[in-house]
Amino acid sequence: MKTIKRAIISVYDKSGIIEFAKVLQNEFRIEILSTGGTGSLLEKNGIKHTKISEFTNSPEMFEGRIKTLHPKIEGGILFRRGLQSDIDDADKYNIKPIDMVVCNLYQFKEAIEKPGIALDDALELIDIGGPTMIRSAAKNFPDVIVIPSPEYYNEIIDELRKNKGAITEGTRIILAQDVFAIMADYNAAIASYLQKVYNPNAFFPHTMIKVYEKVQDCRYGENWDQKAAYYKDTLSTHGLHNLKQISGKEISFNNYLDIDSCMQILLDFGTENYTTAILKHTSPNGIAIDKNDQLMSVKKAFSTDPLSAFGGIWGINKKLSKEVADFIVNKEKIFLEVIMAPSFEDKALEILKQKKNMIIIEYGDFLSNRNDIYKNFEIRSVLGGIIAQEYDSKPIIKEWNVVSKKKVTDIEKEALIFAYKVSKWAKSNSACFAQIHDDGFYTIGIGAGQQSRVHVVKLAIQKAIEFGHKDNLKNSVMGTDSFFPFPDGLEVAVEAGATAIINPGGSIRDDEVIERADELNCALVFCGKRVFRH
Repeated sequence: MKTIKRAIISVYDKSGIIEFAKVLQNEFRIEILSTGGTGSLLEKNGIKHTKISEFTNSPEMFEGRIKTLHPKIEGGILFRRGLQSDIDDADKYNIKPIDMVVCNLYQFKEAIEKPGIALDDALELIDIGGPTMIRSAAKNFPDVIVIPSPEYYNEIIDELRKNKGAITEGTRIILAQDVFAIMADYNAAIASYLQKVYNPNAFFPHTMIKVYEKVQDCRYGENWDQKAAYYKDTLSTHGLHNLKQISGKEISFNNYLDIDSCMQILLDFGTENYTTAILKHTSPNGIAIDKNDQLMSVKKAFSTDPLSAFGGIWGINKKLSKEVADFIVNKEKIFLEVIMAPSFEDKALEILKQKKNMIIIEYGDFLSNRNDIYKNFEIRSVLGGIIAQEYDSKPIIKEWNVVSKKKVTDIEKEALIFAYKVSKWAKSNSACFAQIHDDGFYTIGIGAGQQSRVHVVKLAIQKAIEFGHKDNLKNSVMGTDSFFPFPDGLEVAVEAGATAIINPGGSIRDDEVIERADELNCALVFCGKRVFRH
């Protein structure tokens, strides 16, 4: 381990730097070099330092664009202390070793998030000297320690004290690795910004640069013998990393997938009415909305398929009431994996926390950030790469075309849109039967994941009957996520009791399907937008 004798301090984020610099100087007699803004702060706090311009005998240039780009700085960081030719060059050119680089970068990402930032201002926040120094120090980690963030100050102080002014190689390696990750993130932000400014129409860039930061390890992966972790996209302001876990067991890989699906369903339904979404394996098994009563919304969603609600993921779109918590925990004694709401009444939390393993998540104002959440790509991994697409966040109804002789009422139109939204979130092929009640709409049978349209309609009917909704199928409405390739799916739905059906249309047999709808006196709406979910 090599003792630290000289450090350069040049930081944009100055939190904790005074205390850190005082320890370096007062306890370990480390010589400090510094630049203008940081140097002025050190001087005001009685910390002696040598100005970079004095150390290099070269002034700052171009309004500070060049401060540390000098052989005496980069050479002092990069020369290999154990290589004689480097030692000879250092002696020949009077280059003194710099053993520690304390530097964090201009906050480019934070700056460009401000509305209306001018291009010239953004360009000035692209750091040049800082990245050069920390990359140099990271490259030469056997001889130099780099400290790229205030979060490391206390750890470094402890290690200096433990090792009498030296830093272990293990710590040097870890921090060097962090530097290259920081630079990848920094460069990705710049590349993304310039692409948006200069080439906004290139929706999919030639090179996609993404950097992910680990948020937490998962309890396990998709199966028990798989390891997993959740990472956030460092360029995304809003995402699942904004959710707050209040209590419960550690979140698993599958929990995250279900949570993601549940949040997107709630985003689709918004906050106008009380909405309850119950999911299992990323597909809804019960959804209901009520204009006035949260508990009614919960009861109706649960009634769709109480069996599949066991171990499910429950999402609520408004503050969760004591009555809802009491219904779940005490009256029905329902086993939930996860329950989510923007907030909770105090009494509701007391009740829910009786279930020690149940994951309780508070998501705050997440639903108000829909545009920001969906501005990035949806990315899925495939063998050897990824596929990317824009999120399916456009309005679910592209056109409203009643193609049958039978028309629909205003309330039926609302119910059809509700059913179609649910079918969007069920795995393809999907079908959803929905019913109208006094203050809203609720699902009575949902089919998902079938290879044919007619079979998914039959599955939805079967589930509705199994859970006591046979009578509710009469005068119901149905949504299905793509066209009917043959009239048989429509025929089965009408036979079960559906009086109005919505799908996007687009089949080569649309005319046959419309003709059959008229023969069966069923209203048929083509909305022009397919909503497959694979």
